[in-house]
Amino acid sequence: MGRRVMVGGRLVLFDLDGTLLRSEGLGRMALDAVFRNRYGWSNATRDVDFAGAIDPEIVAQVFVQHGQDAARARAEERGFFADYVAELRRLVRAGARPCRALPGVPALLARLRHESVVPGLLTGNVEGGALAKLDAAGLERFHEVGAFGDEARTREALLPLALRRANARRGRRRPFVAADAVVVGDTPRDVAVARAHGARAIAVATGFASREALEAAGPDALLDDLGCVERSVEALLS
Repeated sequence: MGRRVMVGGRLVLFDLDGTLLRSEGLGRMALDAVFRNRYGWSNATRDVDFAGAIDPEIVAQVFVQHGQDAARARAEERGFFADYVAELRRLVRAGARPCRALPGVPALLARLRHESVVPGLLTGNVEGGALAKLDAAGLERFHEVGAFGDEARTREALLPLALRRANARRGRRRPFVAADAVVVGDTPRDVAVARAHGARAIAVATGFASREALEAAGPDALLDDLGCVERSVEALLS
């Protein structure tokens, strides 16, 4: 059977932590364990703000705080993140912290399968970490495309990557452009990514950013949560 040809539709790109699920600090725990095991640095991420950051940015910040050059962080990323994903999965198996889908998310993802959308991920998590969290939260791997934190040097660069992947995977009479994309996230930086490329921005107040901070970022829509499927679909597809 040939690929389905889509005429219209949206490319809907979800952030992960604070948007689709809550992992209660599992990622921070895993990062701290790897920093401790590899370099002897305790509580290494204590002073690092994770909101909207991609994982390589977080690691580079820690290296700089410990008097190391960010270039060393880049050189050691492959081994570091392999250890991180292994530690994250170990913590999940041990039940160290609960990792749960946020209210309404499973129903919304199921509903989107029946809409003219290509669902995807745009997350600062490295791919292995994102998949570990999805599995831990009991969310099926719903995404047809993904752009992950280990695939670019900035979060803003992830949206063009997601567009290229969506266009490579789907038969369409015309390719997706940025205006067809919807970025859904819980931080002002998610909104900024959408704005940088002319995509639609949907903010959800289920993360650590205040509603006031999200409003100030200027999203196209601001939702308290994704709990009401009809309201969420309307915001995504408007």
